[in-house]
Amino acid sequence: MTQVPSQDPTAANPTEDSPIQARVPQSGTAGLNPPGTAGLNPPRAKRGGLKTFTALQNNRDYRFLWAGNVAANGAQWLQIFTIGWLVFSISGGSALHSVAVAGIRSLPILVIGPWAGVLADRLDRRKLLIAAQFSLAVLAAAFALVVASGRVEVWHAYTYMSLAGIGFAIKQPLRQALVANTVQRSDLANAMALNAMGITSMRLAGPLLGGILIGAAGFKWNFFFEAGLYVVMVLLLLPMRTPYRQTSSTSRSSNLVASLLEGLRYIFGNAVMRRLTIVNFVRTGVFMPLILLLPVYTQQALGAGVGTGSIMIAVMGIGGFTATFVMATWGFFAKKGAVVLITLLTGSIAILMLGISHWLWLSLAMMLIMGLSQTHFIVSNQTLIQTMVPDDLRGRVSSVWHYESGLIPLAAVAIGVVADRVDINTALTGVGVIALALGISFAVRFKDIWSLD
Repeated sequence: MTQVPSQDPTAANPTEDSPIQARVPQSGTAGLNPPGTAGLNPPRAKRGGLKTFTALQNNRDYRFLWAGNVAANGAQWLQIFTIGWLVFSISGGSALHSVAVAGIRSLPILVIGPWAGVLADRLDRRKLLIAAQFSLAVLAAAFALVVASGRVEVWHAYTYMSLAGIGFAIKQPLRQALVANTVQRSDLANAMALNAMGITSMRLAGPLLGGILIGAAGFKWNFFFEAGLYVVMVLLLLPMRTPYRQTSSTSRSSNLVASLLEGLRYIFGNAVMRRLTIVNFVRTGVFMPLILLLPVYTQQALGAGVGTGSIMIAVMGIGGFTATFVMATWGFFAKKGAVVLITLLTGSIAILMLGISHWLWLSLAMMLIMGLSQTHFIVSNQTLIQTMVPDDLRGRVSSVWHYESGLIPLAAVAIGVVADRVDINTALTGVGVIALALGISFAVRFKDIWSLD
């Protein structure tokens, strides 16, 4: 497997139609030690042996960020798991409310996400993330008190998740941009893989912890615990510094709209960046709605219940965790651009096979492939983008990358409408065919992506 490269990936892949392509190679300094910071990181790890935790070993500040992200990811998955079951309980068993209340958290990204990226490029990213995490902690604690009062209603849950969605929209581009601000450039791919490992591990641990707490103490303690995990991240961010943050050329007195348009021009005016963004949006529309549709799929396609659905989520999580461990330890199985295109194809085939399948063993195998494919895609795509983007545009580019999160509920609703008119198998088969056709088109047309590393 190829190891994490240290050269500038854009040097051999100029973008002919980019009006600001001259800015891209400047990002080659984004991960180099700035003056006066040579002693901030310990010596590089020796060659030989497993290199899974290289970014953590070499970068003091990334250790704080990574540990904080693990805590925040645990809070996030605990929240999603608990709110669904709480609303299912207080709504008299409404599956619609149970799914919608979890999905509504992503909608604020559609309005707030791009502006959060603008703020991330104008203000201190660390301080802004501390403020966002502290606000989420207060919000979770307040909702826990409402639940503890015994007077919680469905509208309380929708209000809580809508407000939490605002915090989620603000923190997402900050957390991604801060990875590049806390690691040496040669450690960026490993750091991205470790970040994904924290997400996939908490995807397994969060619901497990939530189930235990609900059974032992009731719903309220889950939200108190969620608040505590957010506080943990705040405490870890306090001693963290950003030695690889470059001085922003974006004036704070400049127009916010102009700043936003500058970021959009960079993304859509640069051929490689535009194509990486497009394939990520396709990945979102194909892969991500599956989690929200899994209860329907489990019941209609497999004739099974909640237990089987939980097993399928766990298998997908195992695939994702395995992928992050492999990438962090041995690198990517091909050039990162090739990984993006190949895993989009394999994930699309997995969706198509899920649409065909009525057999549990086949569906479980496809969920494993989905976990492997999606995680490889995310890490390779994010690493390429974060390596190329100039630091003063990093927040805006990250916010557009995460904008796709807000489209997940809409994509799930669209697929669900088709499933209601026909059935879930037909709906997923159609999605798989469309995704595979797009994937093949990208593989043929985006020849410059294949060579990115």
